[in-house]
Amino acid sequence: MCIMVKRSKVSMKKAKDALETYEICNGEEWLDSACFDTQQAIEFLMKGLLLNYNIPFSKEHDISYFLERLNNAGFYFDKQEDLEARAATLTEWEEKGRYGKGIKTSVNTVRRFHNIYESMLTAFLAEQEKNQV
Repeated sequence: MCIMVKRSKVSMKKAKDALETYEICNGEEWLDSACFDTQQAIEFLMKGLLLNYNIPFSKEHDISYFLERLNNAGFYFDKQEDLEARAATLTEWEEKGRYGKGIKTSVNTVRRFHNIYESMLTAFLAEQEKNQV
């Protein structure tokens, strides 16, 4: 498994931990962190998948761009339409989480992106397992 996929797992763990802390203490900084780390997890996973397919990509943070590249490679996952519909929101989290005055969203939205991440990772791991047989 490439380093980008491994980094995605680290970012997702950080995102889940921050979301859990936010639910306990309601500090907006924890929700911001959960959003930023969720975006990073999905971006790292997408970049790892592209590296796996030997598909070059530019250094940017646009989730729609990475999703289009993965679509062209023939990679699909069950929450793909959900990500397509919300890609702009996720892309904004990178900038707003790093430089902005905070991210306004709900816990349910963050969890929705966590489910998208799990769907994408599961599809990738299943494909890897199938290719090893």
